[in-house]
Amino acid sequence: MKYGWKLLVLTALPIALFSYAMFQGGFVSWFLFYAFLPFVLYAILFAFYPLKKITVKRQLSQNQFKAGEQLEAVIILKRKFPFPLMFLVVEDCLPNSLLKSDKMTKAKQVLFLWFQKEVKVTYTIKSISRGKHYLKAVRLRSGDLLGLLEKEVYVPLETSLLVFPSYQDLNYIGKSGSFDDQVGTISDIQQQHSVLVSGIREYQPGDRFSWVDWKTSARRNQLITKEFEQMKGHDLLIWLDQSPSIVFEDMVMFTASIVRSALKNGVSTGLVSIGKERHVFPICYGDDHLKKLFYHLALVDCNAVEPFDQQLERELKLSSNMREAVQYIVTGSITPELSQVLEQTIRNKAPKLFLIKGKNDSLLKDEQLLIQHLKVRGIEVNVFTENHFSQAFAKAR
Repeated sequence: MKYGWKLLVLTALPIALFSYAMFQGGFVSWFLFYAFLPFVLYAILFAFYPLKKITVKRQLSQNQFKAGEQLEAVIILKRKFPFPLMFLVVEDCLPNSLLKSDKMTKAKQVLFLWFQKEVKVTYTIKSISRGKHYLKAVRLRSGDLLGLLEKEVYVPLETSLLVFPSYQDLNYIGKSGSFDDQVGTISDIQQQHSVLVSGIREYQPGDRFSWVDWKTSARRNQLITKEFEQMKGHDLLIWLDQSPSIVFEDMVMFTASIVRSALKNGVSTGLVSIGKERHVFPICYGDDHLKKLFYHLALVDCNAVEPFDQQLERELKLSSNMREAVQYIVTGSITPELSQVLEQTIRNKAPKLFLIKGKNDSLLKDEQLLIQHLKVRGIEVNVFTENHFSQAFAKAR
């Protein structure tokens, strides 16, 4: 309706000027009429120009990223009829999860298209955040010379991109359940794989070909994998606290670093994280398992509605094979309730607690007392700050 009124006004103005020139006469009145006429004709032509006919494509530098990497996007506009558009505002409608980045060039640009049939718009996000992001549309807006008419269309253009958590390179020593930041360290499990074979099973995606028992595979006409004794005694289980926390991104990066390092060193690894939904990944190994864990860590959020200590107490009682594994608890806070739950565990099977703090944060007095209390009872507690995981692991061995 508003657009119709603008067309009516646009039609009425030249008629009024023509009438004025006819009755008034003289150079000035006819000059006004003829000077205004091209603007009116352009506006009328623009009113019938189908802006939605412009073809829009979006190209991303890649579809999968690691948190902190740079995203480069190109918007390509094509049209068949080169109508002289004075200006065209092109805006990629980014989701809120990407807009929060303060290191990005504007995804909105003004183009002076004129007769061009094809044009490209580029923008970058220098540090993309973790998660799955959906880009759903591109907004186009243009108008006439006098600003009497304006058109705006949203071109549906769905693109999804997955951003995995960032991680640091660590070397996990499977026998002791610790880490080493020295390059070239090899886990005890890897060193003794070729010696102690405890059994065989069917091949699973992600198993190394060096583990395949070729003689048995030939007899059974299917791939059979060897199982090693060391792989059973030094499994790793990680508990991720999904309680709301300002250091949650650092906790996810810490967890991703552990998961990747352990699995790359042949250590079977499991993960338990409970927020609004319960996610339990059984202790397993292989590249496929690593992909599943990283996919979950890409989407995980600090949205737990139940206190972490209650979750931990309940989950510790569920599975016996989990209790046999080396257990890591990754959290951003330590509470008296959590301390009580840890004290109830068997001393030689007690989980190791990793407390993640912000770069400029220091331990509170209550936290220091709780940490000292747990250490007296034989429960290991390590405090790490963001971006210093590798150095801290060397001291925590």
